Amino acid sequence: MKNIILFPTISKTRKKQPIVNVDGIKYFTTKQIQLLRRTVRDQKPTLTHIREWMMIDLLTTTGMRVSEAADLRCGDVKCGYGESEVFVRCGKCSKSRTIQINESLKSHLKKFLKWKQGMNESTDYDDFVFVGQRGPWTSQAVQQIVKKHLRKLGLYESGKSVHALRHSYAVEYYKHSQDLRGLQKQLGHSSIQSTQIYADVTKEQIQDTIKGLWQ
Repeated sequence: MKNIILFPTISKTRKKQPIVNVDGIKYFTTKQIQLLRRTVRDQKPTLTHIREWMMIDLLTTTGMRVSEAADLRCGDVKCGYGESEVFVRCGKCSKSRTIQINESLKSHLKKFLKWKQGMNESTDYDDFVFVGQRGPWTSQAVQQIVKKHLRKLGLYESGKSVHALRHSYAVEYYKHSQDLRGLQKQLGHSSIQSTQIYADVTKEQIQDTIKGLWQ
C-alpha cells in the first residue's frame, strides 16, 4: 500500500488574541478596541448592522453596562445645543447618573435617532433606542451581538468578554486623564475604591515609559 501524505488544512479564522488581565480585571488593548470598532463600523450597512454599530460605539465610548445600554430611551439622549450626555435611568443598585459623551458619539446618536424616524420608528421620550423585529433589545441580545463580533476577530474569551468592554473604557479613560473622580462619575461607582483598581499601572504604560530609557 502506498504511503498517503496528509497535508494540514490551513484555517482561515483569526488566531485568538488574549485579553489583557491586570490584577483580575480583563480588558482589551487600545488596538483591539480600535479593530472591533472599525470592523463593525465598516460592515455592510443593513438594518441590523446599523443598530449593531450604534450599540458597539455606545458601549466602547461610554463604559455603560450592557443592561444600561439596552434600557436606554430616546429621551435619555441629551444631544441638543450645549448638551453632550446620556442619562442612565436605572444603573446598578437602581441608581441613576449622567454620562458625558464626546462629539463623535453625540453626532452618531443624533444621526441614529433621525434614521429611526426615517424608518418610522417612534422616538418619543420613553421609547427604547434599540429596537429589533421582536421588540426592544434585551441585555442577552446585546451580549450575543458583542460576542458574535468578538468571535469573528478572535477576541472572544469565555466569561467576561462583554463586560471587558467596560473595563477597557475605564483603563483607557484613566490612562489619558489620571482622573479617578471623573472616572468614578462616568462609571457610576458608589465608592472611589471600586474605581481605584484602574489606577494600577498596565504593561503598556510601562513599555511606553521604558521605550527610550538611557537612549
